[in-house]
Amino acid sequence: MLDMQRALDLKALAATCPLTAGDYITARYALPVTDGAVQLELIAPQGTGHVDAVDKDVFLFVLNGQFSINDTSMFEGQGSKVNAGTAFEWSATPGTRLFAMGVTETEKGEPGVVEIDTAAAMSPSNPPPAEYLIGPTPECQSAPAWRSCKGQFYGGTWSATPYYRKKIPYVHDEFMYLLEGCVSFVNAAGEKQTFKAGDAFLICRGASCSWESLEVVKKIYGIFRPAEL
Repeated sequence: MLDMQRALDLKALAATCPLTAGDYITARYALPVTDGAVQLELIAPQGTGHVDAVDKDVFLFVLNGQFSINDTSMFEGQGSKVNAGTAFEWSATPGTRLFAMGVTETEKGEPGVVEIDTAAAMSPSNPPPAEYLIGPTPECQSAPAWRSCKGQFYGGTWSATPYYRKKIPYVHDEFMYLLEGCVSFVNAAGEKQTFKAGDAFLICRGASCSWESLEVVKKIYGIFRPAEL
């Protein structure tokens, strides 16, 4: 049974969980979730196929391999959001593994695919609250790629100078892929986990952990934060 009180190493999990390659729709492994507001899954697509209009906004991230949606090709370390109502042809190279975050409370919008551009210009963003920090306040920057589902679902890129944040409970589900740097988390059980550039991981609502980065960190993020929180 997965311990959802710790950060989940998604590449390691995709390599060991009971997941058989096949159709994009059916070759899936569902991760435990707090409620039905979000779906968190690993997918092992293989070959080609067609998907009728999807019924929710879904963030897809390529953990391994290559995955194409219509004219959008994504390689390892790249992610995009597929808007609700989008129909698409897909193809995947052998060994492809995806992470998917889908939000059930989806607004009606334009079909299409929103790519996360890791080279997008970044602007200053708010640092963590001062009461959570020990030591200097970091300088943070971000480049949002989308915000949808009544503001509950958003993603893009973010960076920060080194900082230490106290252990706090997560009130959102957050996917992270480190583009630069290294970060360590210590959870409520006292377990320390360290991730570096090229690692993809997930921290879910209810988990409690600290953050320590000793160098500049840049990441891709995908977040679902319920509106009532």
